[in-house]
Amino acid sequence: MSQYRVRTPEPRSRLSQALAQVMNETRQRELEAEQQGLSSLEHLIRVAQGHSGQSHHLRRLLLALYNGDSWPFEMQRLRGLDADLQADALAVIQMATYSGHEIHTFIEGGDALLKRFWEIEEAKDA
Repeated sequence: MSQYRVRTPEPRSRLSQALAQVMNETRQRELEAEQQGLSSLEHLIRVAQGHSGQSHHLRRLLLALYNGDSWPFEMQRLRGLDADLQADALAVIQMATYSGHEIHTFIEGGDALLKRFWEIEEAKDA
């Protein structure tokens, strides 16, 4: 007969249960942020492709999420957006914060699109 016996594991400790709950809540927050952020991102991209002042501010926001070192975002730019675009911008920021993915990976052809935005904004700065 073997010296090892099969047994039922002890119930999780309170700490393990609390950690599991926090992890589940964090994952739920990530999923909710991503779900809301995707439709907001589509809206921002549509407007960012335009020629208005709001388009300019949104390109800068998207570029800041893409490469914040090269494109720092001045928060007062949010004031230049309509309320619906402000809400979408905040949803995209939240998605980028919680998702763990780079913003361009949410967009089909995202790297090329953001490089195009980069060129547009560089030309404005020249």
